[in-house]
Amino acid sequence: IVNRLMEIAAEEMKCPVEIEFACNLETTPAIFNVLQIRPISADSLQARVDWDAIDQTDPLLISESALGTGELKDVADIVYLRKESFDILRTREIADQIRRLNDEFRRRGRGYLLIGFGRWGSSIPTLGVPVQWSDISEARAIVEASLENFRVDPSQGSHFFQNLTSFNVGYINIDTFARKDECYHQEMLDRLPAEWESEFVRHVHLDKPMRLVVDGFKSRAFGGL
Repeated sequence: IVNRLMEIAAEEMKCPVEIEFACNLETTPAIFNVLQIRPISADSLQARVDWDAIDQTDPLLISESALGTGELKDVADIVYLRKESFDILRTREIADQIRRLNDEFRRRGRGYLLIGFGRWGSSIPTLGVPVQWSDISEARAIVEASLENFRVDPSQGSHFFQNLTSFNVGYINIDTFARKDECYHQEMLDRLPAEWESEFVRHVHLDKPMRLVVDGFKSRAFGGL
């Protein structure tokens, strides 16, 4: 049943799909129900990164834990949470600010890099910022970083995995405490003028697109200004 459903759905949607189903094998006859059928973007399956051709000088971020689609060439906006004021008791307030910024990016037709701490999309506000996908839908890549006094297991994009794969959005995890070759230099962003900022969130716009590569095949990511 599953194989036949996959064939039919892929033929009708003209792309690979994933299905969610439930079955009860205790009844006679057994019962099989389809819950959801969703398309999966295959664009990222063709992405290959020639790291020798990537300018990796003056990194903003380096990660050895990434899921992604290759080189992103048109990201000139960065939205990031401030390390010095991040407060796990006020993450719902942070989510509201991210939502308003995302609405503005949607209105302008622009994408951005989103950098935060803990898990994006967590249902537990003390483990990260409890955004919904619609709150960060214009992000081209999302970063989950760690702080010295705030280290939680990364989501690995699981909260939005379907959306990440369907829309070719990169996922980057940075844990400079567990993996010494990784880095995230917020001070580079702090030196830039802000398009908008609050106590917790800052948005900067670059004069030209940043160097951003998210290589899911090698689980590597690099970002430079």
